Amino acid sequence: MGLLDFFTSKPTEEKFARLALKAFADSGHAGPLSYDASEFRLVGDSGSAEIYNLHNAYRDYCEAGRKRRPDVLVHYIRSMQAPAMPATFAEARAGLRPVLRGRSILEYMRLTQAGLRETQPFKEGSAPFSADSVLMLAYDSPHSIQTLSQTALTDWGVSFDVALSAALDNLRDMTVANFVQVAPGLLLAAWDDSYEASRILLADLFFRLEVGGDPVVMIPTRNRLLVASSNDSMAQLTMLALSRSFASDEGRSISALMYRFEQGKAVEYLPADEEVQAQLAQLKKIYLADDYASQKQLLDKANQQNEVDIFVATCQLVQKKDGGYLVSYGVWTEGVDTLLPEVDLVALVRPDDGREHGVGAPKLVAWDDLRASIQELAHSVEGYPARYRLRNFPSQDQFDALTARDF
Repeated sequence: MGLLDFFTSKPTEEKFARLALKAFADSGHAGPLSYDASEFRLVGDSGSAEIYNLHNAYRDYCEAGRKRRPDVLVHYIRSMQAPAMPATFAEARAGLRPVLRGRSILEYMRLTQAGLRETQPFKEGSAPFSADSVLMLAYDSPHSIQTLSQTALTDWGVSFDVALSAALDNLRDMTVANFVQVAPGLLLAAWDDSYEASRILLADLFFRLEVGGDPVVMIPTRNRLLVASSNDSMAQLTMLALSRSFASDEGRSISALMYRFEQGKAVEYLPADEEVQAQLAQLKKIYLADDYASQKQLLDKANQQNEVDIFVATCQLVQKKDGGYLVSYGVWTEGVDTLLPEVDLVALVRPDDGREHGVGAPKLVAWDDLRASIQELAHSVEGYPARYRLRNFPSQDQFDALTARDF
């Protein structure tokens, strides 16, 4: 297959990786790269710390029109080959920007380092923003946006708060209200500059919109920010539906929460309308299940490399039998050292050699019921989302006392 074929049909992941490898080589990239198919990324050879994840680039490439695909690939290569960071804070100051990221990015950084068996302690260079997101700093250059580590700030001799103040000033200076109405009562940010979600840090911007009540904001992905009124339940429902669509179609998810402003800062908003509450809970489960899936993949790899024998349970979503809402569940098998996600229902499995397939029928129990009788569920292990290490399966009396549930 010639290069032209890559641009006229949707390539497989492997073909896209080969195309990316060639593009890196043609750009003059120093040092060899190889394709890691299990993680869908390019990695530096000979112990290099280079890692180029391909998921977002591949998604953007496949969704682009045929004529735009070469530009998408060029943009990706340029963004990955970032220039050297300025040597001083004074030189970097004008290029600093605040960025919001899903909290799972810290888990990715921590577990990637654990998988590489790094000897230096993990330093994240971030601040908490909400239950599912974090605030980070980035350096903006013509072709790339580089998130900053704590090491960079230490080298510059500045604290996170000092650098954040400069980054907020820069964002404020480049921000003039720019929203479009996408549905009755619903506004969508239209800057198209990769800092849409970051504008939630500028509270005054939203109060000037006069949406007919307190502004309610969502930042489902890095490039999407939605605004509705606290008095408009229909607009909030549309906002939730769009957020779900953006996360599914575009990736780069940040937060499933709704936010309002309190004393100039964004805080979690809990809607009064019952249907909005229900749909918001559904979105949170979808985001959380995605975070659990990414975490499981990283934990499995780190455990394999570090020779740790533990089962990392999957957070699975199923629709209730009545066609209603999603329910999450995980599996805990007797005799298996398990890292269990926090789910709605837990399937307890007891080996039973007398049965045809070697195990008894699983017993579904509610999380709260199980936690009340299992001490190990009182404290989670390190990491996000929360997982609980379970070594001691319920006794026969505990097992029998637990109420069986259904989907």
